[in-house]
Parts: sequence; structure tokens; C-alpha cells
Amino acid sequence: MFKYFQKLTINSKLMILTLFITFLVVIITGGISFFLQTKAMKENLTSHVAEISSLFSSTISSQDLAEIIELKDKTSPTYQKLASHLNLINESDTKYLHACIVAPKLIDNEVFFLVPSSKMTEEPFSTIDTKDEFKEALLKSAYYKKVTHSKVYREHGSYWIAAFAPIVDRNNQILGAVAISGDVSVIGSFFEEMLYYFSVIFIIITCLVFYLFKWGLRKVLAPMNEIMNGINEVSKGNFQVKLPARDQSDLGKLTERFNHMTEQLSLLFERLTLTSKQLGKEGYSFRQASAFEEAIGEMEHIIQRTKILKELQRAEKMNAIGQLAASVAHEIRNPMTVVKGFLQIFKSKKELSSEEQMFIKLMIDEMNRAETIINDYLSLAKPDMESTEKVDAVDLAHKVMELMNSYALMSKNINLDIFTEEEVFVNGNRSELKQVLINILKNGIEALKDGGTLSLRVYRNESFGIFEVKDNGIGMTSEELDRLGTAFYSLKEKGTGMGLMVCYQIIERMKGRIDVVSEKNVGTTFTISVPLDEEMRES
Repeated sequence: MFKYFQKLTINSKLMILTLFITFLVVIITGGISFFLQTKAMKENLTSHVAEISSLFSSTISSQDLAEIIELKDKTSPTYQKLASHLNLINESDTKYLHACIVAPKLIDNEVFFLVPSSKMTEEPFSTIDTKDEFKEALLKSAYYKKVTHSKVYREHGSYWIAAFAPIVDRNNQILGAVAISGDVSVIGSFFEEMLYYFSVIFIIITCLVFYLFKWGLRKVLAPMNEIMNGINEVSKGNFQVKLPARDQSDLGKLTERFNHMTEQLSLLFERLTLTSKQLGKEGYSFRQASAFEEAIGEMEHIIQRTKILKELQRAEKMNAIGQLAASVAHEIRNPMTVVKGFLQIFKSKKELSSEEQMFIKLMIDEMNRAETIINDYLSLAKPDMESTEKVDAVDLAHKVMELMNSYALMSKNINLDIFTEEEVFVNGNRSELKQVLINILKNGIEALKDGGTLSLRVYRNESFGIFEVKDNGIGMTSEELDRLGTAFYSLKEKGTGMGLMVCYQIIERMKGRIDVVSEKNVGTTFTISVPLDEEMRES
């Protein structure tokens, strides 16, 4: 049932909920009203019967009742007098009331009738077993010497309420009690009548609520239906759909946002069409696409082609840098070698002062730095990698870490850690791999400005040997990370950016890759992946 309800439309759900709530409200309201009306009617009938019993008890002489009790003769004038007096009640309301005079005590748990009315079937001066409610009210009236009434009880197919008014002699002794029994079956008739009217009112209210709510829903949910239709059109690829602006309500604002969304989608697919045409795909308009999947596939295709273009641009840039390096290297390197040689000769002279020696040393250091930069350019100019070999990655990592350990201790308080597997053999060039590790480890040491830990981990991952260099230094932002490895970009004051660029090129020539993960003020992790040796890959 619940699953079927979930499949219904919003309008149907609201209508069912409204009718259900209306049903509950009418049922609860009618039930409370019926309960109160029944209670009031029962109280009125009880009060009426009690008043009649009290009235008649006051008109009956205690001497006449005492005489009847003594003679016990229903033919005596006194008995006839009292019987005629009780029959007045039957004449006034024959249908609903029965009157009689009963003894104040039970005999063998039965009621002793002194003077029954002519309407009753009980014989005078006889005991009759009646309902417990009747007996309880009689004994209560005799005990408290006041008018009492019973609860509603069922007898002879009808519902009754009995009221008792005691008859007291001059010595304040109870001789008997006037018992008036009222037929309250009218309450049942009242209930049936109320149920009939209640059903009619319920049907009228339900129909009224149904049509009013249906009319209100149509007015209130009209913008929602328009939005649903608009979404269906958008899902079909029609981004030209526009919803009419109504007001500044929540649904009105939702309509405005929907129109803004379709405008942006239309603009997006127009740009997609234009980009696709610029990249060589002509004669197709994605704005009228029948499904989003085709447009999304074209986006992925454009992204892929953009990546290829970037790679081509990068390759052209690298080629230009290589050609530049090849053309200027020999022109710059020879005069620099001469200058460096003369500086070393001047430095060996003893007649120079210490200050002059320091100046010459600074010049030689700068010449060495310039020579390093030229060597980086020449590395970019190499057309092919030297012959590859089987390289013990674990042994190489240990030797590089031993080499960098003294540099780390001289620079600052830095701990170097190394973690390796037993055997990892990769296919590459040992000297160039060593150059890459030294460069990246050196960068990691320089990133640990306040000291810290730099770790190198060597392990296998599928068909690659992994060199993982991790530090907890200054880290990099996402913008800095995107530009990492490009020419002439460096985070160091005197850096050229060529070192990492050469590292990227070396690893790419080995058919590997370098992945970098970094977070500002947290640290950086370089993951260098180099193909495993064929023997290890097969094992």
C-alpha cells in the first residue's frame, strides 16, 4: 500500500492526505459532539425521573403506606387510593415512565413490591428479582434517606434509569420508597438520528473540501507543474524553454532560477558547439542535442584534445629551449672556461689579500652556478636517452641518501629516513636516475626551513618501481603545484626552474612519470614511477 502511495503524483498525494485529515477531523468532532449530547440527554432524563419520584413521594401519606403494609390487602380503599395515585404517572407519560412503591429492604436479595402500577406485571406484596443497578440505588436511597438514581441498565429489551424517593414516617423511619423507572431507549434513537445527520454532513463536507482543495491545488501548484514541464523539456535538450514570471513568492523565485539555469545551459552548449567547430568538428549543434550523454562525451573529447594540444605546445617549447641551448652552449661555455681558468690562477697567488681572495672565490662559485645552468639546458637538448640498463633501485637509494646526509646536516637540523623493500630493479639509466633523486631530495631539504624529516621510500606497485620522497616542509598551493616543472618557474630565490624540468623530461624518457601531492604548511610528496625490469615484472 505504501509503495503504491509513493508512486502517485504530488497532486494525488495531497488530495488523499487532505481527505484523510478531513475524515479524521469530522470523525473526532462528531464523536465529541455525540458524546457530549448523549451525556447531556442522559443527565436530563435522570434529573427528570428523580424530580418526579421526589414529587410523588411528597404527596403520599406515610399513614396510608403504614396501613397498607399492615393490612397487605389490595382491595382496601387505602390501597386503591395509592394505586390510583401512581397511575397518574402512567396517564401523564405512559410510554416512558413506570411507577411503584417498594419496601426499603431486600428480602432474600429480591425487591419487595408494595404497590405496583397497573402498567406493571408484578403482583402487589410480592418479591421480584431485578437488576443489580436497581437494587443498589434502592439500598443507597434507604441508607442516606434521600433521592437517588441508578445507572443505566438493560431490562426487557430496553434501557432504563430508576430513581428512588424515600417515604418517612413521623419517627423518621423509612416505610418505603417511590420508584420511578424511566425508559431511556430514546437515547439509541437519538444516536441513530445523529449518525444519519452526521453521515450527511460528512459527505457534504468531504465533497466541499475535495472540490475546494482541488481548485486551490490547481491554482497553487500551477507554477510547479510548469517547472516540471520545463524540466522535461530541458531533459530532451530544449534549452530555449522559458517559464512565465509570476510573483516574488518561493515558487516565483524558483521560476526565475530555472530560467537562469536554462540561459546558462544554452550559453554553455553554444560555447561547446563553437569550441567543437574550432577543433574541427563542423555542422553539429549541441544545443539541440537529444540527450546530455552525447554532449558530455563531446566535452570529454574536447578536454582530451586540449590536453594533447598542451602536450604539443610543451613539446614545441622544449624543442625551442633545446635548440636555444644547443646554439648558445658552445658560444658561452668556451669564454666561461677561459675566465674561470684565469680566476683560478689569480686565486693561487699568495700576494692577494684575504678580501681579494674572497671576491675571486665568489666569482668562481657564480661561474660554477652558470655552468650548472648551461648543463641543464644541454640536458634538454639531448634528443634521446642513453642506453637503459637494469638498475638496483634499493642500492641506488641508499647511496643517494648517504650522499645527501652530510648536506642535510650542514644545512640545518634535518633527519633523513629511508624505507625500502628487499629487491626492486627498474629499467632506466643509473646516472640520470641518480640526478633526479639528488635534485628532488635537495629541493626537499631546502623546503625544510625550520628543520624536520625527509624520507625516501622504495617499493613496487604493479609494473612500476616507486621512489617516494616525502617532507613536512613549507608545501605548495594548488596554483604553485600546477606550474611546477615548467621552464623558468622556481620557488627558490636564485632558482631557474630548469632542475625539475630536466627531472620530468628524464623520467618521461624512461616511460615513467612524476606525481606531486602538496599542501601549504603541511608538506610535499614526490612519487617517481619508473618501469620495473622485465624479469621482475614477469615474476
